[in-house]
Amino acid sequence: MTALVSRLPLRPALRLDPGTVVAALLGTLLVAAVSASNGGYAATSWGWATIALAWVAVLALVLRPDVSLGWLELVTALAYAAFVVWSLASALWSDDAGASLLSAERALLYATAFTAVVLVVRARAYGALVTGVWAGATLVRGYGVLTRLYPDRFPTGDAVAGRRLAEPVGYWNSLGLLASIGILVAVGLAASTRSRMVGGAAAASMVPLALALYFTYSRGSLLALAGGAVVVLAADPRRLRFALAGGAIGAVAALAVLKAANLTPLTTLGSTVHAAASAGATLMRVSLLCAAACAALGVLLVEAQRRIEVPRPLRLAFAALLVACLLAALGAVSARYGSPSSIAQRAWHSFTAKPPKRAGANLNSRLLTLSNNGRVELWRVAWRDFRAHPLAGSGAGTYYAFWVENRSLATQVRNAHSLYLETLAELGAPGLIFLAAVLLTPLVAVARVRSAPLVVAAAGAYVAFLLHAAFDWDWQLPGVTLAPLLLGAALLLAARPAWGVVGTGAGGRIAGGCVLVLVAAFAAFTLAGNKALADARGATRESRWDPAESHARRAVSLQPWAADPWRALGEAQLQAGDRAAARRSLRSGLAKSPRDWQLWLDLALASEGKARAAAARRALALNPLSTEIRRIQTFLGVRV
Repeated sequence: MTALVSRLPLRPALRLDPGTVVAALLGTLLVAAVSASNGGYAATSWGWATIALAWVAVLALVLRPDVSLGWLELVTALAYAAFVVWSLASALWSDDAGASLLSAERALLYATAFTAVVLVVRARAYGALVTGVWAGATLVRGYGVLTRLYPDRFPTGDAVAGRRLAEPVGYWNSLGLLASIGILVAVGLAASTRSRMVGGAAAASMVPLALALYFTYSRGSLLALAGGAVVVLAADPRRLRFALAGGAIGAVAALAVLKAANLTPLTTLGSTVHAAASAGATLMRVSLLCAAACAALGVLLVEAQRRIEVPRPLRLAFAALLVACLLAALGAVSARYGSPSSIAQRAWHSFTAKPPKRAGANLNSRLLTLSNNGRVELWRVAWRDFRAHPLAGSGAGTYYAFWVENRSLATQVRNAHSLYLETLAELGAPGLIFLAAVLLTPLVAVARVRSAPLVVAAAGAYVAFLLHAAFDWDWQLPGVTLAPLLLGAALLLAARPAWGVVGTGAGGRIAGGCVLVLVAAFAAFTLAGNKALADARGATRESRWDPAESHARRAVSLQPWAADPWRALGEAQLQAGDRAAARRSLRSGLAKSPRDWQLWLDLALASEGKARAAAARRALALNPLSTEIRRIQTFLGVRV
């Protein structure tokens, strides 16, 4: 029998330098901070983040003695710039310039984050950036799991989520995606690191990440995880090490998930807080034991990697075992569900079937269906929008208006649940081309650096995002999207030496610094307007009409292109009893966004007689399936 060969002496397990620390902190803080702010959904969070990142990039240009970019990084930066500029330009032909500029502000955050990362992080520190993304994702997902285990200490609103884990991001499917990304990177860390501490921590994190993924009941995130794992196993030269780490650690983490699945108060609608907290305490004890076991396995994997070289025959035997297990699993599935064509037909039928009118009380039942939950209709409307505006699109941020006017389902959504179709609808073919350049260039970079540590694991997590974005609205949640985009930047950094480097020079530094200062100034200006509008809406919710009107007037002065400040002003005036002023404000808003059905409805509420009925009919024409109009149709003088 072939003996295992010891590899001595041992090399230092962990070497830290300032560049590594900065890269790790940048990844951790950016993902954790933006995710914790309700997933970064609010426009005010974009402004703060963009300002901070722009100045970080400026400092890098000023303080770093040598600043250079890889050719692929330069291509990606130009693609980001083109996407942002095209989004801004779409306000010129959009029916809602305010919505278009908001969408461009979000894209500007992504572009600024990318620029800051490639200017601050050195190529050799790409692994630290990946580790930081994993740490940030784990912190956020860990907090989310705590809200499920201890609902008495971390109360959340489950009315919309239906007890599916959504905190702190605010959307369960995107939380599941972030957990999937964290899982893939954690396995990659456990399989490649030479640090016992990192290996143990990465392995232990599999428990909260797996629980977070499970409690979202997100089938799309599970599919994205599977797709990312397939990419890693297909592309990683160390695929057997990844499979061993994933299988061993994943099996232990699965025990915690299995325990969770059998705790009825945590998986059933209508459970009391007391019962859920009691079950959560039980699950916490099991989870801690599983996390400790995973950590021990992670340390053992590191020791094995550092001390043992597995002979080729043993590696081949392990590969044969994996293939045999895969074939056995496929055989079992075929025996249970029929031939591949039969399985495909049943899956397609389940996917295209109408969404169930009422979900079962047991949330585990969600995992057994493939229903698209109305997405096919969302995609159909997006495609129709594109066909109506194939070259330039209808304008960034305008899908919602087209949806409510042309839908056949009364589903309350604002996005097409597909980044690519929504981009095609709103920005036309050029917008999709720019987006494709942004998203696909990091995958091109992987071709020459597959053997570098963590590269393929990061690429698998990045592909998981690309897959998930095809059928959900992750792009609208920067706290989620920044994580894979940072992984994409890490892939480009890893490939910088292989694809060539271009120096910036003094002129390039000055030009780049000026652009970044302008970006920071633009973000500060838009932040002031978004903050005033948010304050106006907050005061309106609290029935403080005078402050609401004051904040709304400030928003109007700061956002002269947008309709939303005029709506906020009109609603405050209407509630305060000044109907004439409200009508003037709402008409000013309609001049900015003539296809906004909510503005027309507010105008109907502020009007009387024939004017009320005319405004209500216009609102109804723009949103024929509106439940809001249906509830007050008699008052409005219209028939739905």
